Amino acid sequence: MKFHVNDASLAKFYITNDDILHYNLAINISVRNSNKIESISYQGIRSEIFCYGKDLALVPLPSFRQGTKNTTLLHPVFQGQTSLKLQGSHLKDFSFDQRDGSYSIYVYLYLTTQLKHAGGGKSGKSDFIVKCGLFRLRLLGSSSLDNQTGIGGLFKTRRCKLNADRDDTDYNHY
Repeated sequence: MKFHVNDASLAKFYITNDDILHYNLAINISVRNSNKIESISYQGIRSEIFCYGKDLALVPLPSFRQGTKNTTLLHPVFQGQTSLKLQGSHLKDFSFDQRDGSYSIYVYLYLTTQLKHAGGGKSGKSDFIVKCGLFRLRLLGSSSLDNQTGIGGLFKTRRCKLNADRDDTDYNHY
């Protein structure tokens, strides 16, 4: 299984005086089954964004079966608002990001998979965490040339890291 974030756009990201973060983030993720023999059933897929010490949103994604040598695109959209009381290093980081005009956001996928072998047999279910990394994203419409972590306004595709252990103690860090 190979995962890549192909595109991400941040349409809204600000905190009001009453500590409410308003956000709107869209992500395009490609999922590749490069196996020649086994198809993969993706069940219970969820995508999450994390920043400034807080899990912001968890978005469920549709389950699907993926044939051999196949790529599937996922399109999670995170929009809404949440209470975000920033203190200490998180407040310092947000203030820096606000001045810089780009925001630090982590992207994760949580999934349960099951393999279907060419002979018809199935494996047991396996849980994974997919870490897609820290993104420095600018708001859409900003005047910066390096918008969306790329050069010249182009998004730079990022490969995600697949972890087989759901109880990974390194959950929020790379």
